[in-house]
Amino acid sequence: MARGFKYVYNDYGKDPTRITSLLMTDNEAGLEDEAIKIAAGRVTKAGPTDAIAGFLTANVAAGVNQPVEFVLAREGDWYDGPYTGTAVAGFVAGANEVALAASGLAADAATVAGGALAVFDINVNKKTARFKVKNRQLS
Repeated sequence: MARGFKYVYNDYGKDPTRITSLLMTDNEAGLEDEAIKIAAGRVTKAGPTDAIAGFLTANVAAGVNQPVEFVLAREGDWYDGPYTGTAVAGFVAGANEVALAASGLAADAATVAGGALAVFDINVNKKTARFKVKNRQLS
């Protein structure tokens, strides 16, 4: 199964925007391709219904003042990622409020209300889908 959200392309032909000027929340670890948000000036894991700032580009060890790099979630960006949970009837192409899984590394196919993700295409054999971040923190 795929792990995390991978940038695929941008509708407008833009290269991904990488942000390196922020630090991870002290004593919090992060995993590559995990959804994140910014809180109190620091990068932290995004919760299931949080607005998403972007996705980590590398693992971050827990510690103090850990540098971090992430790809900013922008208008027009497409991401491929896994989904977890038993898909409800509303988890179909066009669903536009799919929540993140608690891990931040997948969509939650059982929760299709209140989330930040919109679904374009679903591969049920691989349990992956193509997503856009509809609720972006920095847009």
